[in-house]
Amino acid sequence: MTAIKEFERLEALGLWRETSDAQRREVVISFGDTTLVLSDINNRPLTHWSLAAIENIGTADSGTIFTVDELGAETLEIEDPTMIMAIGKIRAAIDASRPHPGRLRWYISAITLLLFVGFSLFWLPDALTKYAASIVPQPRAEQIGDALIKAVQKTTGSVCSSPSGTRALQRLEKRVFGTSANRLRIIEMGSRPSFHLPGGNILLNQNLTVQSSEANLLAGYAIMERASQQEETPFLELFNFIGMRKTFGFLGTGSISNTDLNAFADWQLSGPTSDPSPELMMNIFKSANVPFTDFATHSKRPDMLKMQDIPEDSTTPILSDNDWISLQEICAD
Repeated sequence: MTAIKEFERLEALGLWRETSDAQRREVVISFGDTTLVLSDINNRPLTHWSLAAIENIGTADSGTIFTVDELGAETLEIEDPTMIMAIGKIRAAIDASRPHPGRLRWYISAITLLLFVGFSLFWLPDALTKYAASIVPQPRAEQIGDALIKAVQKTTGSVCSSPSGTRALQRLEKRVFGTSANRLRIIEMGSRPSFHLPGGNILLNQNLTVQSSEANLLAGYAIMERASQQEETPFLELFNFIGMRKTFGFLGTGSISNTDLNAFADWQLSGPTSDPSPELMMNIFKSANVPFTDFATHSKRPDMLKMQDIPEDSTTPILSDNDWISLQEICAD
């Protein structure tokens, strides 16, 4: 690698800490073929750090701190600015040489969409939004979802959080959906009982925790929003809202403006309550072994009240009494 050849004769002193409990030790730093070599003052190698794994984790009085340990337990402090610059330049060269599969996917997507234009302008808008909604990577989906939660809080109250309440909410999510992906949120938002956002987030009104003596009602609205997510991906709603031109721009850049996210959040808040099919909701209620009568009564769903509920003696409580109390008090702070 050219960057390494440029600095192959460069040496500097540094302070190496092998573990978080170890004393710092003065070492001589030099470059190997693909590693950073740390040697004692007699030029005997002590360890080799992979250049591709080195991370800059901050500064200290004695210089810049590097690590190759995800936990940052093993560290190397370097004061010499030339060595710091050399490591930075080599890391940048390594990053530039790595493949970027995500970027290639966006290029392929853009080319594919140009072909769609040639087929039919009438077919394109619907196909574009569906295609865009189907290829959003999960990390990007979660980032957009988090940005939308911040946008929602400009109109509603804040998302509620407390250590015991958050743990109880995660237990509810695991009990109802079989996973604790931390996608449920309790929020103060007027009279609307619940709604969902892209990124998998489900927002539940704090009032639901005080309108029932147990968690069945809260779980029911979470199930309703999950059924709506399964019926139609929330990203399809988002792309339909921002329009074809901006959806096409998202495919090229992977970004949506804060103005559009704020407008979508306001539209979601003022829009109609989710209304998934009763059959889909019933499947989730039964799979989770959660009674639905409290929810059907509260949400005024006579179609569900006509159905046979799960016998109470065949269910287990969704949450313990302590967890339910913690959830009721999650907004107290």
